[in-house]
Amino acid sequence: MKTFLRLLAAVAVLAELGLLYAWGGERPRLRVQRYRLSLPEGAGAGLRILHLSDQHFAGDSWVRRRRLRSIRRLLAPLHPHLIVLTGDFLHNNAGLDAVAEMLQCLPEAPLGRYAVLGNHDYSEYSWRQFFGGAERALRQAPTLAAGLRAAYRELGAIWQLLWQILRNDRLRFARVANDTTDLRALLARNSVRLMDNEACPLPGTSGLWLAGVDDLIEGTPDLAAALASIPADAPAILLTHNPDLAYDLPPSPVVLALAGHTHGGQVVLPGLGAVHTQGTRLSRTHPAGYFDDLPGGVQMIVSRGMGESTPFRFRCLPEIVVIDLLPAGLVTLP
Repeated sequence: MKTFLRLLAAVAVLAELGLLYAWGGERPRLRVQRYRLSLPEGAGAGLRILHLSDQHFAGDSWVRRRRLRSIRRLLAPLHPHLIVLTGDFLHNNAGLDAVAEMLQCLPEAPLGRYAVLGNHDYSEYSWRQFFGGAERALRQAPTLAAGLRAAYRELGAIWQLLWQILRNDRLRFARVANDTTDLRALLARNSVRLMDNEACPLPGTSGLWLAGVDDLIEGTPDLAAALASIPADAPAILLTHNPDLAYDLPPSPVVLALAGHTHGGQVVLPGLGAVHTQGTRLSRTHPAGYFDDLPGGVQMIVSRGMGESTPFRFRCLPEIVVIDLLPAGLVTLP
């Protein structure tokens, strides 16, 4: 019995240390992840693209302060030609000042700065509000019996959410609106063009175009509108927060898609993969990185993101993505 209790205590200590590491060990350790690849016929060869995604800025914290310091340090030497941001700047409205600070750190980019919005730019999914439902039901009910019935209903919603996580479904719960109007204005003030279901040519790139589509879950995405103005023979790069949309591409000039949203799963368990991939069509064993399985031979890079939706990362460091476009026929992956 004593041996069993010692083993149980050891397991509890290891679990607590693992939880502590997931909370504070990886979240501040922002890294630069590099890709070198070529587009068909060498389109855009020589260009460097800086891809930033999923900052999930909220109120002031030690992780936020360290991350902003890392952003300033890591962006300075990169010298991109093009900067793209694929959404989820915000976790909640308290992060608007941090978004402003990050945008002021962006280096010069001769081809411009472009962005799309993510689901959290529209809404915070509040775990506190969600799990607080059962407590509120008990406290506000006129009788104990009524409170227990209401709490039971709330617990049913919690079990349903856990089932969605187990099935790797999309999650959408306890939504609190974020200030998208102020975010849009902030992007405009910092010379970031928001691509709302539209496209534009990139000057000086021999016909390369850039398209952007609104968020799949909280926005109003329209792939047809985003691609409508692109000439049939012009290669295009698509920005989408959610990589699901890239798998739904109709025949089009798109040759490269850039996305975020999955955070690489955030918590990646040995032998099992990501606990949850935000409900995309990506697998738990490959929730971010380079993909070449899209319709029409489109290549895709999905960022692991710079922040988190829940305050944990395990075997999944946050990242800044740099893509160097090469002459035809060359690909160098991490």
